[in-house]
Amino acid sequence: MTFNNNFVVYKQKKELLKELSIYQSLVLKKIDIEDFKSALSKIDSALTLIDEFQSSFDLKTELEEFNGIRQKVQIEFDNRRNIYLRRYNNLLKETLTEKNLEAFLKLLAMLKNEVDDNLNKYNLHELQDNIITYFTLIKKIYTILSSYKVLNYNDSSVKILEFVKEFKVKNYPNLKGLLSNIYQNLLLIQFNTMSENYDKLSLQEISEKLSIAPDRLEDIIDLIIDKQKSPIKKYTKYNNELTFNKYY
Repeated sequence: MTFNNNFVVYKQKKELLKELSIYQSLVLKKIDIEDFKSALSKIDSALTLIDEFQSSFDLKTELEEFNGIRQKVQIEFDNRRNIYLRRYNNLLKETLTEKNLEAFLKLLAMLKNEVDDNLNKYNLHELQDNIITYFTLIKKIYTILSSYKVLNYNDSSVKILEFVKEFKVKNYPNLKGLLSNIYQNLLLIQFNTMSENYDKLSLQEISEKLSIAPDRLEDIIDLIIDKQKSPIKKYTKYNNELTFNKYY
């Protein structure tokens, strides 16, 4: 290789190292302002440049340096992003009741505001979609809550069943639990009404009134009979007869 060729190669590498130095400076500035997503983008551009000239120059040191920086920035980015994911997942684990639903909504709204503010910064688009769906589901539940005590049993139970079919509540376990409690309360109202009007009823008669299969009804009876001031006094299995309590 001639002197001129050596000089050209030297000059090219010098320019390349200068460009990589600029990338590194930009990366550090992005890290300082905690813009880790942009920092990762700049690092990837630098790594692409290194890969392009790796066969022409010895860039092992630069490659290791940028890979090391990338690993640290990626960890920091993931840690920041996971803060929002953990908060959301913790909300999914909260036990919901009619009484605490409003307070829960405030926590969910606070999380949504923060997710909206950092949407692009931490790639939170999927989380934002999940939260929006969550709000939609809770709005539907509020519709059920506002009506199940005043509507007749059939209309209320249909609303609940339609809700379950329309949405995949299995992805929102605490909403599934809340719906179950609402349905139990709806049934409790029906059993209270029966206790006011009857001393005893057969399982078949209750099954017809509630449009629930007898075998499933037995499980419901087991739940209600253990409640404080249960309208059910006892259930006699040999003749499938229910005896009601009288509290008046």
